[in-house]
Amino acid sequence: MDFKKMWLAGVAAAVAVSGALVLTAGPASAATCQAQAFSSCVAVSYQTSSVKSIRVNGRCLVGPSGHYSSVIIRSDETPYVQAYGGGRCEGNTEKRAQVSVGGEDAQRFRWITVF
Repeated sequence: MDFKKMWLAGVAAAVAVSGALVLTAGPASAATCQAQAFSSCVAVSYQTSSVKSIRVNGRCLVGPSGHYSSVIIRSDETPYVQAYGGGRCEGNTEKRAQVSVGGEDAQRFRWITVF
């Protein structure tokens, strides 16, 4: 393999690695809420390791603590939250967990804290 091919292979590997990092960043990297008036996006903070996923008003949120700009709730409602020990909101892993729903922050996210 000549130098040029080796260099191109190295560039391709670097692109693949940097692309993987972007793809695995998940919901925590999304910090822009586009909710309409009187609505908020959801942000989750896990304060326990026994809960791996939650449902907010029926929508399963999988992943680490962070911002979920694709999940919108009304600002005047208390969302219904279910906690799961499994990583995909599996019904057989539902757990009892203390949940606190905070107010809206400056970026229009409402924080749900799972203890």
